[in-house]
Amino acid sequence: METQFYVHLDFPAAAWVLARLSYSPDTPYCVEVTFYLGGDHAPVMWTLGRELLRDGLSGPAGMGDVQIHPADLPSHTLCLRLDSRHGTAELSLPGQALGDFLQRTAKAVPYGREAETPGFLANLDRALATMLAEPC
Repeated sequence: METQFYVHLDFPAAAWVLARLSYSPDTPYCVEVTFYLGGDHAPVMWTLGRELLRDGLSGPAGMGDVQIHPADLPSHTLCLRLDSRHGTAELSLPGQALGDFLQRTAKAVPYGREAETPGFLANLDRALATMLAEPC
């Protein structure tokens, strides 16, 4: 399942970029987010925790490389901070669009039942390898 919407890149330079969110029951704890920066820039992909994104809809969530929190309540806009060895990106996301996407993922795989999805154990090694391969 996928969705896409534009997000505002606040730092290091102000710009609107396309973000594509992908979710698969094969990796039920994760949401893949790809940012399309345009021009000669290659797309940038991050693997984020589904619960982290859900928790960020209502309050601060995450520590370290990924942090998300509402900019206002109700969460019409969310602030997402991503840190890597290449630098920091601060983005503003539409809270309603993210919330709608996460509700669809919960219909496919309810929260707390991720480990019960068919093939979960078979795909666990692949999911961990994907998460660990992300740049620090």
